[in-house]
Amino acid sequence: MKRIFLYILAFVAIDAAVAGVLTTRASLELAKRQHILRIAATKGQPHDDNSGMLRAMVAVDDPSAWSRLSNMGATINARFGNIATVTLPLNRVGELAKTAGVKSIDIEKHYQLCNNVAREMSIFPQMAVFEGDDWNPAYTGNGVVVGMIDVGVDFNHINFLDKDGNNRIVRAYLPGDHSGTAPIIDGMELPGSEYTTPEQISMLTTDDSTYMHGTHTTGTAAGSYLANGYHGVATGAKIVICAMPEDSLTDFNIANSIKYIFNYADEVGLPAVINMSLSGQEGAHDGTSMLCRLFDEVSGPGRVCVVSAGNDGHIPMNIRKKLGEDDSLATFLSNWYSREPMRGYSSMWSRSPERHTVDIVIWDILADSLVHRLDVPRDAVLDSVYVVSSETDSVFAKYFTGELYFACGIEEGNGNFHSLVETNYKSLERSHYRIGLINKAPAGETLMAWSGGMVVYNKGNLDGWTGGVAGYGCTINDMATTDNVVSVGAYCSNDTFVMMDGSTKTYSRCNPGEIAYFSSFGPDALNRRRPDLTAPGYELASSVSRYVEAYKNPSNIVDNVNINGEYYPYGLEGGTSMSAPMVTGAIALWLEIDPTLSPSDIKNVMAATCYRDNFVEAGPAKKWGYGKLDIDAGIKYLIAMLNGDVDGDGEVTAADITCIYNIMLGFSKEHIQRADVNCDGNITAADVSTEYNRLLGE
Repeated sequence: MKRIFLYILAFVAIDAAVAGVLTTRASLELAKRQHILRIAATKGQPHDDNSGMLRAMVAVDDPSAWSRLSNMGATINARFGNIATVTLPLNRVGELAKTAGVKSIDIEKHYQLCNNVAREMSIFPQMAVFEGDDWNPAYTGNGVVVGMIDVGVDFNHINFLDKDGNNRIVRAYLPGDHSGTAPIIDGMELPGSEYTTPEQISMLTTDDSTYMHGTHTTGTAAGSYLANGYHGVATGAKIVICAMPEDSLTDFNIANSIKYIFNYADEVGLPAVINMSLSGQEGAHDGTSMLCRLFDEVSGPGRVCVVSAGNDGHIPMNIRKKLGEDDSLATFLSNWYSREPMRGYSSMWSRSPERHTVDIVIWDILADSLVHRLDVPRDAVLDSVYVVSSETDSVFAKYFTGELYFACGIEEGNGNFHSLVETNYKSLERSHYRIGLINKAPAGETLMAWSGGMVVYNKGNLDGWTGGVAGYGCTINDMATTDNVVSVGAYCSNDTFVMMDGSTKTYSRCNPGEIAYFSSFGPDALNRRRPDLTAPGYELASSVSRYVEAYKNPSNIVDNVNINGEYYPYGLEGGTSMSAPMVTGAIALWLEIDPTLSPSDIKNVMAATCYRDNFVEAGPAKKWGYGKLDIDAGIKYLIAMLNGDVDGDGEVTAADITCIYNIMLGFSKEHIQRADVNCDGNITAADVSTEYNRLLGE
């Protein structure tokens, strides 16, 4: 049997200056690449060398480190305070990690998508003004930027056009496309292409013809085709879309997209809300991941980020245990989807720098006996990576084909010990044999772990082992574990739809009004409540991409709008991916009233206005947050907070009454969103009376 033992990188020697700078996952990813190269070389297969580039998130504690990195061949793509997206020469990562001032380097991390009645269930505002036969809602997100970071966008779907046929997508950034012009922000170049004119955007088709996710979420947040009722919430907002194929959905590209959207909002002097219907479980779930810290840096007045809670609420992907004397946390890695090979990971955290030891074993669950202990030292060297492969371990090869990677270290973000196991193997006899992790730590230490991909935790019906408990909690998206984002869970909105071919589609486990079975929830690792609120997310109808073949079949769509011989389909999706853009659209309406709202301000609005029906009151409190989104109540709350300052000049004067009169008489639409000063849903003489009384101090 041959053991492969890799220190951080095969092409650099480990030393104290590098240890701890590369995150545990970064060390593992780099070693994995090296392992693949070695196996290819032994087989005489073509393989790349290490002269390529690596995309990473980098944190520093000295701003001058950025120039030192640049001088060593790194490209700083976008900066967010002491964090940046950086493109690094792969063969110089060891040197770059030793650069003075560099605290942490993490290789880009992949994130997942969180895949009519919904607006009504969110109490969509009914106040409107009439122009002839046209109905125009008073609150549309006018003067607000809605940013979307997603996959599968049909850039010229009719749902994104205004009534004059103009595309409301004012900017498009495609990180994976290099046929256009790369954006330059603050002298730094973002990878990819931007499209900034109506002519350029009109020529775009889609970023990914196999997905429709981004077309659906954008339609929910800001779609504006009114004729079929499947429009979104913020029908008048400016839309900025950052779209990419699913395999490009990484924290590196997400961060650059956030930079792009908020930079555009700065250029035009408008507030902005960004929707991210995305999730990832790898992280400490305490707000210290690179993306969470980035959210803290960019959020503020008029700058709001919305994220999905995640779709893991029903999956046993979290375990935790406070250890006693001679105690351990032992668990089996199982395949949630019953598909092979088992690709995924287990990420285990101590609550302190105190390390936990890990035995990785092959266990016969029928005989309840140890078969083999994998060749990974129990006290593994910090910041090292161990590879066990059927190519090199003859005992492992008797039970599995593929490989398993192990790495451990103390993470810069929170100073806690972290061990990471990544799997990519196929069981030869799955009914008998499982990979088990036996974790030990000093008495009183609490261990917490999250899994991802196909991996879940299972006790194998054996005493002494711990399995994840579906519906227990702590399944919240790691991106949602900072107070500077708005996190959204999903509840059931509609279980039955009639399709274009006349068939009826009915969804199981969907009782309208109840929390969706998949909706992730907390608390997070610091025992903070997550998500912030819920919105309709199972199932929703919205626009879908014309470029996905499945939506040319009438059995898969609820509508197919024909405009001049071009068909624009509408289809169904469910998930916290769908509930998040409902909230994003609502926040756009609220920012129209008060462009200075910060994430904390918005959560105050939600705390005061979310409605709590019998489903909320009778259900698990930790799943609902503040309750169910109430868009209209939020609008009325914010108008009341203005205290009659209709024209926004900071005081109540006769000019405010003039504004109301002009709107009532049809002479003006200016400040219409503030003119309903008595919050009764209409602009009438009653608002004038209310304003007079305020002016007179009555």
